[in-house]
Amino acid sequence: MTSTPTGPAPEPVARTTGNALEELRRAEAARVLGLLDPATLQPLASQWALDGLDSDNVQALAAAGTQASPGVLLALLAEAASDEGIHFASTAEARALHASSVIAAMATSANPTMVAMTFSNNYTDELSTRVSRVIGRVLRRK
Repeated sequence: MTSTPTGPAPEPVARTTGNALEELRRAEAARVLGLLDPATLQPLASQWALDGLDSDNVQALAAAGTQASPGVLLALLAEAASDEGIHFASTAEARALHASSVIAAMATSANPTMVAMTFSNNYTDELSTRVSRVIGRVLRRK
């Protein structure tokens, strides 16, 4: 079983451009939410290119080596998503897609508890990071 930006993927099926677009959509939602590990992008983009997503930004992301900074990788992802017309009008819209992806993964996972824990931990980590940043800004002002 492989892993996606939202947790374990369903059992393998024949790959198509539609699979790649859905994975790109989920990755973009995770990026918008700050839940995406940029290190996961290069292998994903390589698979997307094999599946038929052939934009310059997908190709650049697939070719990105370990020297590429996380910021560059995330910017390439945002551009690749834009190339395919994928965008989220709000954080809530991205969160809804991310949550539905996690629920779908739970339904097909051999270990739905682990998927739920990963989902919960991702949001807890996101909130902790944001609170720490706010506290840091407030304390620097004084």
